[in-house]
Amino acid sequence: MSRSSRNKSRAANPRVERVRTLIIASALGLAAVVTALGLWYGTGGGASGELVEGTHYRLIEDAPPRAAGAPIVVQEVFSYACVHCRNFDPLIEEWQANQADDVTFERIPAAFSPAWAVLAQAYHALDTLGIRERHHERLFAAIHDTGRQFVNIEELAEFVDGFGTTSDAFLAAARGPAVAQRMRQNERSLSTLGITGVPTLIVAGRYLVGMNEGRKTALDTVDQLIAQERAGATPVGA
Repeated sequence: MSRSSRNKSRAANPRVERVRTLIIASALGLAAVVTALGLWYGTGGGASGELVEGTHYRLIEDAPPRAAGAPIVVQEVFSYACVHCRNFDPLIEEWQANQADDVTFERIPAAFSPAWAVLAQAYHALDTLGIRERHHERLFAAIHDTGRQFVNIEELAEFVDGFGTTSDAFLAAARGPAVAQRMRQNERSLSTLGITGVPTLIVAGRYLVGMNEGRKTALDTVDQLIAQERAGATPVGA
């Protein structure tokens, strides 16, 4: 068929052209929606107005009140194997750097699988040796930027060897009773709280904040809960 014949065919079928236009417009609209949802999950729109229990946070039942003068502890349940934790890490690092002296930030490595348990064991060993921060970004980068997989604690010992410790010292710490005890305590705690996903934030031992509303909203929620703790307000649902 010649070009002139094809042009005539198109001109004679305006209905086909309208259908084609509608299909293209629908596809573009769907792409825009998917992009918007991805951005919302990634950053969130920020927690506006009053916090809503069950949406912005979950109240931990029977949690003891914070003692007068005690720091407000914010804990991040995470795993080095979790890409969402890797993406969240720069935000939580910036957030914690700007907190007042009455706020303490801690991490709890989750051990939801044997592979995650090895990474949690390494986290506690590095913490025991006082070199956890030195290897924090190294581990995230190795796993998510280069595709490195650590299937046992010996491979992690090789990875940290020469970076503030030796493989033997690391293995001694990783296999020691202190690390084993912390692993058991964390496993019991996360099981009791019903935490099955990461990253999850725990505020003052009383509130659980997930990422369903986006990372920015989660941190905004934490800020509001901290302010509520400072004011001694009774949380909604208590």
